[in-house]
Amino acid sequence: MATTESFAQTLAAKQPRLLAAFKHIIAQNHLAHAYLLAGMEGAGQPELAHWIAQRLFCLHVKDGEPDGTCEECVRIANGSHPDIVTVAPEGQRIHVDQVRYLKAEFSKSAVEGNRKLFIINDAEKMTASAANSLLKFIEEPSGNVTALLLTTNKQLILPTIISRTQVIEFPPLNAQALQQTFEQAGIAPNQAQMLRGLTNSVTQAQALLVDDWLPQAAQALWRWFDQAVKGDPRSFVAVQVNLVGLAKDADHQLVMLDLIAALFQDLLQLHFEVAATALTFGQYQKELAGLTAEVSDEQLIAATELALTAKRQLASNISFQNVLEGLTLKLWPIFQTNA
Repeated sequence: MATTESFAQTLAAKQPRLLAAFKHIIAQNHLAHAYLLAGMEGAGQPELAHWIAQRLFCLHVKDGEPDGTCEECVRIANGSHPDIVTVAPEGQRIHVDQVRYLKAEFSKSAVEGNRKLFIINDAEKMTASAANSLLKFIEEPSGNVTALLLTTNKQLILPTIISRTQVIEFPPLNAQALQQTFEQAGIAPNQAQMLRGLTNSVTQAQALLVDDWLPQAAQALWRWFDQAVKGDPRSFVAVQVNLVGLAKDADHQLVMLDLIAALFQDLLQLHFEVAATALTFGQYQKELAGLTAEVSDEQLIAATELALTAKRQLASNISFQNVLEGLTLKLWPIFQTNA
């Protein structure tokens, strides 16, 4: 669990507007009885849920902020407050018995004070019976109860649940906040810089680093890219010899195509003198900068468009190898005038 002070600090970095909005909502006593906090993994839903809990129960609120150090705040941070019930998936699903337990707990009086709050993590994983059981509960709230449902996939939430909650959409993190999130999860800064161009999910980011897959893929793609934009025939051979074997499955194929698109987007950023701090392939900034002096706007735009269409080709059941080989052959004539 996060430290008692970290919820507000994390939210201030990730979602400052949402934090300010809920400060105002609670100060004006306009808090709704049920919210659906929806956004990509890592966008800040758990932090906001726990900040709301601390704000509602804190003994020493100052300037709209919980102090983070009182007994109530500490118990919330530790997950041990008796009037806050948290539900999470057991295995892959949230089952109806878990919702029944939740309802039973909330049929009792608050242990301390007159307010109760429940948090449902990964709400999209509720079974249909669990969701329907919860629906009846949030349709007819009893007493001073606040419900916070958290999800990373709103599309899987029952429409009837959505219609009876206030949906709070969490925007994707900016590059700086995402970098910080990855580094806090133990990811090296140079790897975090690359990953933030691929995913907002800490879980997916860590999965891409297993067995050093991402550094190996990035290095192999850079060699291919450097050869392809120079019209070097070895780039065609590299597809089968060096790249196809790295694509372990469909997910890794998509990531590799995203990395190729990122290479050309990095080249565009440097060519048009956009801030280099957002580069995905920052470790090759010097080489990319040298290449920008040799290509025209038209060449770069044409090549980038080709790279961006590769994923659509893969979705059309063209094999990964054929997509890359076709891309390689199409890149050569674009850059051949620079040879």
